[in-house]
Amino acid sequence: MGNLVKIETLQPGLVLVTLNRPERRNALCIELLEELCLQVEAMASAKSARVMILNGAGPIFCSGLDLSEASQPELVHRSATILAKALQLMRSTGLITIAAAQGGAYAGGAGLMAACDFAIGASDLKIGFPEARRGLLPALICAVMSPKVREGDLRELFLVGNNIDANRALQIGLLQRVAPLEKLLQNAIEMAESVLAGGPETIKATKMLLNHAYAPQEAICIPDMLEMHLTARNSSEATEGLAAFLQKRPPKWMASET
Repeated sequence: MGNLVKIETLQPGLVLVTLNRPERRNALCIELLEELCLQVEAMASAKSARVMILNGAGPIFCSGLDLSEASQPELVHRSATILAKALQLMRSTGLITIAAAQGGAYAGGAGLMAACDFAIGASDLKIGFPEARRGLLPALICAVMSPKVREGDLRELFLVGNNIDANRALQIGLLQRVAPLEKLLQNAIEMAESVLAGGPETIKATKMLLNHAYAPQEAICIPDMLEMHLTARNSSEATEGLAAFLQKRPPKWMASET
């Protein structure tokens, strides 16, 4: 197993899981996502932890999918499939998951944050979904966002695409708490300790109850969204949008409108 995901036991029952690719702003490459899934599955199977705090090394929580990798046609399906698995796992695992996000959470990184049971944001956090500007479809993210954010706010996030700050994210339900950066982890630990005060099996059963109560509609469940995501990833607009992003230029559709 690699070192793209760090695991640290903070106290009995509580584990800190760190996305450890700060030189790439913790971009979600296939190897990182595979390692994250393996680690979470192993902890849940071994019952070595009850609560996990997910954070990111360096100044940025997660910049989203590694687009230099995701733009390679031979890796599109593998990249999309492991992202779908990671998002589903955060919701379905018996572990209680708490995201502690600082700096920035964008696209798939914001989706990973939203897939956790709770999300705490540092006061410097910016959140954005620039998929449409890359010719991509936020299909997988929609499945984990829709139970948390009301329709009008979700439309603004996806269609307008501007970043929002932590206070706005708190207002629309994407975050449960906002904390000063220096107290972010402390806030996450305090929340975890409150969860740990509950009966282990009762807490797990309650999470499953809530998952059932707030399950996405059939039309927007993750398996269905994966197909839509892959269709968009293979489109001509995605090819142009990703190329423009990597080449640091406007996409051609913007030039045609001026």
